[in-house]
Amino acid sequence: MSEHHEYGAEERVPEHSGTNHSMAIGFYIAAIVLLFGVTLVLAGMFTSGQQTEGNLGFNVNLWWGLVMVASGCVILGMTLASPRRRAERQAANRG
Repeated sequence: MSEHHEYGAEERVPEHSGTNHSMAIGFYIAAIVLLFGVTLVLAGMFTSGQQTEGNLGFNVNLWWGLVMVASGCVILGMTLASPRRRAERQAANRG
């Protein structure tokens, strides 16, 4: 049998509690999606249309890049407007 122990607030190690990190994982995901999106948009703009259109009739790199840029902006906005970050800013302003 395994014994379960609840730790009190005074016993927690702040470095490992997850409460002192300033950026959530969403920020890094948004940064990667934006980086790949911008790369695809640039590739779609500067490569010949024949290479990227194929049988579809539209520039796949350009449109998927635009979708990724829009998605990255939405994720970044949601990450920066999260309640956790808002609480951190309020705590920083008070103290």
